[in-house]
Amino acid sequence: MVQPWARPKPARLTSVPVTVAYSFVAKAQPTGDLFLAVEQPKRYSVAVNGVPVSTDMDAGWWTDLSLRKLPVDPSLIRPGANEVVLTTPYDEAHPGFEIVYLLGNFGTRVKGTAVEMTAGPKSLQLGDWVRQGLAFYSGSVSYVTAINPRPKKGERLFVRVPAYRGVAVRVLVGGQPAGVIAWEPNEVDVTDLVGEGAIDLRLEVIGHRRNSHGPLHHAEKWPYWTGPAQFVTAGEQWVDGYQLVPCGLMEPPELVVRK
Repeated sequence: MVQPWARPKPARLTSVPVTVAYSFVAKAQPTGDLFLAVEQPKRYSVAVNGVPVSTDMDAGWWTDLSLRKLPVDPSLIRPGANEVVLTTPYDEAHPGFEIVYLLGNFGTRVKGTAVEMTAGPKSLQLGDWVRQGLAFYSGSVSYVTAINPRPKKGERLFVRVPAYRGVAVRVLVGGQPAGVIAWEPNEVDVTDLVGEGAIDLRLEVIGHRRNSHGPLHHAEKWPYWTGPAQFVTAGEQWVDGYQLVPCGLMEPPELVVRK
């Protein structure tokens, strides 16, 4: 297959109008700025609950230069059912439909094929943050606590993270970076950053794009390989519900003292 950008453009194009509609239920209003991220937005007419959204107001990109952010008035989101509609003239030069994203300060909840916008969580417990109102979330989350270690002379103090789900864990002590945990033994030496008295310990679980970019409907939650085929599955390899993977700090961190 020749990529769309490399195809020679025919002299005449025959197109048909195509409309794509995305629906979700809002249990709470988003707060702050709201954006719709779309690839090549000028190819589309966009509306949220029947109100047109300008495709000329480019507010930068998200995760990739091709994914442009369109400002959306948060007041357009109403309690209950909501719908985002994109219409485009589809022809052989069209690059194809890509996933679109609603970006903002809100929470998300998924059950089967039903998607809900909720209030953003104010705090998280240990365990999967997908189940705590952050389905589809691909950013990072910081877990903060106060520690009061008292290592003796000749002892070294380590922060150990027994179990997490994410790319890695960044460790900060008193706001100072101590190191990054990305492999066994999942620990960082923080001796030189602690003193007498209590100090903040921050563990930043670095997220990934799996729950935002997919594959989201592949029957195998953890396929041995992820390539183009895992995004166009059909038959027994397809599931209607969203295949989201756990993310977060799964077990309490530990302070380990060694001589």
